[in-house]
Amino acid sequence: MDIRQLRYFIAIAEEGQITAAAKRLNMAQPPLSQQLKQMEEELGTPLVERSGKRIELTEAGHSLYKQAVNIVHQMEEAIAEVKETGEGIRGTLSIGVSALSAYRLPEQIQQFQQKYPLITYKVWKGDTQLLTQWLERRVIEVAVVRLPHSLPNCTTIPMEEEPFVLIVPNATSYATADQIHMSEIAALPLIMPSTPGLGIYDLLVKEFERLGAAPHVICECPDISLTVNLVAAQVGCSIVPRSAWETHRSEQIRGIEITGTSIQSAAAVVWQSGRHLSKAAKRFIGMFS
Repeated sequence: MDIRQLRYFIAIAEEGQITAAAKRLNMAQPPLSQQLKQMEEELGTPLVERSGKRIELTEAGHSLYKQAVNIVHQMEEAIAEVKETGEGIRGTLSIGVSALSAYRLPEQIQQFQQKYPLITYKVWKGDTQLLTQWLERRVIEVAVVRLPHSLPNCTTIPMEEEPFVLIVPNATSYATADQIHMSEIAALPLIMPSTPGLGIYDLLVKEFERLGAAPHVICECPDISLTVNLVAAQVGCSIVPRSAWETHRSEQIRGIEITGTSIQSAAAVVWQSGRHLSKAAKRFIGMFS
């Protein structure tokens, strides 16, 4: 017995007549009667009793009708879900994010969720090396990172640029300044917001080199929350994107405008070039195009 025969039986049960059921199904009466006979033979029990032109269900018929309705409904739901997943309006979207780019992700997901409320999410947080591995292994489909990035074989859509700020403990003497020149920062104990060879770290080091200064790096930390805590504990100060500081403001820390430099920071959406993307991922990327 197949799903087609179950649909036939539902029509017979609900119409109470072979003729009416055949008309509902857009088919001739004899083939429908033959299908009913085949179902009864296969199950080895009568499914209907005839009373003139009317058809009444037997106990077995009532049982089959109940099961048939459930099965057909589940099948229709499954088909709808598969189609919706293929169209990018249902399914799971896996997104990777670096620490310094995570500040806008909740807002971005919330905007996407308003358009596609049936999509669920898996969010993975890591540094550039982890994001590279996750993209290559298809753990994630897209990533939100801070530029410049070193992710290989990726297509990139940059977002809005923003300046860097220096964050310092309130207890230090230079916390009273409104501005500080980039070259002056080199002498301060610095907590760098990444690691050598990756993104912002190299960008900042090259800018210090351009100014003829060598930064006094006492710590490297790729996590913005921990960086803020280290600054609050007076371990040192740090240079971070303005939005990252605004998201992690602390009463123990002050943000100072940096002058004497034109370097900017921007986040970006990236994905592996030439790889298949789900419709959900394509729609998410489309928000930034």
